[in-house]
Amino acid sequence: MKFSKIFKFFILFNLLLPLYKNVIANQQLPNNDSSSSSSSMVENDKSPNDSSSPFTLLLFIIAVILLVVLFFLFIIYMKKYKALKKQLENNKNILPIFKAEEEISHYKNMEIVVRDPKRTVVEEDNSEGSGNLVFLSEEIHFELDDLLKASAEGLGKGNFGNCYKAMLEKGPIVVVKRMRELKPMDKQEFVKQVRGIAEWKHPNLMPILGYYYSKEEKLLLYKYLPNGNAYNRLHDGRGKPTRVPFRWSSRLAVARGVARALAYLHLNIKSPDAIPHGNLKLTNVLLDENDSVLVTDYALISLISNSLASQRMAAFKSPEFQNQKKISRKSDVRSYGCLLLELLTGRISSDSANSSQDPNNNGVDLASWVHRAVREEWTAEIFDVEISAKRSANAGMVRLLQIAIRCCEKSPELRPEMSEVVREVEKIAVIVDSEDDGDEFGSMERSLTDDSVSAATATPSRSTEDDLR
Repeated sequence: MKFSKIFKFFILFNLLLPLYKNVIANQQLPNNDSSSSSSSMVENDKSPNDSSSPFTLLLFIIAVILLVVLFFLFIIYMKKYKALKKQLENNKNILPIFKAEEEISHYKNMEIVVRDPKRTVVEEDNSEGSGNLVFLSEEIHFELDDLLKASAEGLGKGNFGNCYKAMLEKGPIVVVKRMRELKPMDKQEFVKQVRGIAEWKHPNLMPILGYYYSKEEKLLLYKYLPNGNAYNRLHDGRGKPTRVPFRWSSRLAVARGVARALAYLHLNIKSPDAIPHGNLKLTNVLLDENDSVLVTDYALISLISNSLASQRMAAFKSPEFQNQKKISRKSDVRSYGCLLLELLTGRISSDSANSSQDPNNNGVDLASWVHRAVREEWTAEIFDVEISAKRSANAGMVRLLQIAIRCCEKSPELRPEMSEVVREVEKIAVIVDSEDDGDEFGSMERSLTDDSVSAATATPSRSTEDDLR
């Protein structure tokens, strides 16, 4: 807007400039005539130019006054603009979930419905253009107006849409995920897929609390977890004095929680060709108020368009897709191995790197980097400095690294099943964190360069599979 004001100012100036020149020209007398002719012109030439000169001068004075008034109005506008901009910067994290007025009027047609997630298909609305806000759990309920009036803080831009922290005036804090670029599907198919995801119940899976479908919007509702995700916990604040170290016991807890969740998905998914998660990475591992691990964004591959999924989902970065354009549940196993390597090395994996948030950081192919480190026997540099000095945990770190290497095998057939992986991770002893500054890497190097790295996979016990189910 301020540029249009400036533009109008210059147009007005250019219009007034000829008038000013005309006034000056009419008031000047020619100097190159004789004195007699000059006096004659003064006496006799009471021409229309002289009679119109006062009128022209009056117009010019009025224009100058208008110009000055516009100038002061422009100054007042700029002051208000700067004040408003400063206010917006102070409140830049407070964003409405539905920004446009027409969006709000559209949502006014929504209704609140609470359904049992075990019931099969939709009954609430048969019209394709409008929809209902449906809750899949009785533990949470609020009115639609509460959501529309809630202030919202942007939590970040994900691969498939933006997430907002919606703070209701009366009620819980929820996360609203606005889904974008989904595959073409009608409401019945969308609801069927979402309800199928909601049926999976596990202590380490983040449940879907509700959903909304219309032609214009597809929303998923989740519980808000205050401690963020494991990616930020691992990487934020590096090199700063305020950094809180991510201890070995906490990283092992993340590895265990994710393994349990993924093994549950692998054992309970109905289709043998389906990808249980599809986008497993540290940004999709959340931590609740007790630092318990909850895996989110699982099975969304059933909603995302194939072209977008192949560009952004972690499972499609596997060697089998790069070489043969095929993925399977073993692609999830590789993603889990990359997640373990990220926890152990403290380096950003190419699977976790978010180019939309940080275009300059594409991450590291940790599987290739670790294989080279083991081959060239400089394994002391593999482990993150925040955990490498803890001698009592060295054996556990080495064992977890061996599991990660097996999960990242290039051939899917050589990767273990998740039921076996969770059994092996559970065997790693939890070491209570202490100020142990010892540094002995000799045992690590011997463990990583012997035949134990390529140990044969064991058949998972029946009891392990029963527990996961």
